[in-house]
Parts: sequence; structure tokens; C-alpha cells
Amino acid sequence: MIEKMTLLLEMFQTSFTEEELDEVWDFIQVNENKLALETICAIFFEMKKPISREQLDAIRKFGQIMKVDPYKWERLESQILKD
Repeated sequence: MIEKMTLLLEMFQTSFTEEELDEVWDFIQVNENKLALETICAIFFEMKKPISREQLDAIRKFGQIMKVDPYKWERLESQILKD
């Protein structure tokens, strides 16, 4: 799972600051993948960062696998980048 979470985190390289990436990476390294995903969602939401449909779909996919509360990513729908 660490490899998959690392790939997921790479999707956010251009959206997140180095500090935000490090915060999520710290959780991934200690196998706290659910917390890492919740942190990704929180960063997008709290910082009001725009998110692509591809990024949100990836979060949703992992969230469903890890049984994360869907509210964590559903609240990001309004922040999807418009074409």
C-alpha cells in the first residue's frame, strides 16, 4: 500500500507546498494511510485549493478502499477546476 499511496501523493506535487507534502509523507511512512488520505482532503478543503477531477477521483478510489468517511472528499466537489 505504501507504493500506491506514494503514487497518489505524487499527484499533488503541483498542488501542495513542500511542507504539506512532508506532512502527508510522514503518515505514509508509518503506514497511517487512512490518516494520510484524510490529511490530503483536509489540506485541499482548509486551504481552499482547486482540485482536478482526476485528483478527486483518485482520492475517492482510495477512500472507499480504506473506508474513509465519504464526506472527507465529497466536500471537495465545489473546488473542482472548471475547464
